[in-house]
Amino acid sequence: MRFIVLVLCLATLVLYGHAIAGLWAYFIGNGRPDMIVTGLVGGTACALTAILLWKKHMKHIFAEDSQVKDNS
Repeated sequence: MRFIVLVLCLATLVLYGHAIAGLWAYFIGNGRPDMIVTGLVGGTACALTAILLWKKHMKHIFAEDSQVKDNS
């Protein structure tokens, strides 16, 4: 689970960088709105997925900790 969250976080950075590159293309003369939209939508989707998976993972970890403390 942690590896999947790590990959999603890295994908978020790459996709947001993709959006920034598309925006930079406007400054050099040939804009790329498809790159901007793809980067923003994909980056946000990866970020939200990573956050939801991490929350799920943390609930599982805290549930295990409370069971260990209850059994002691």
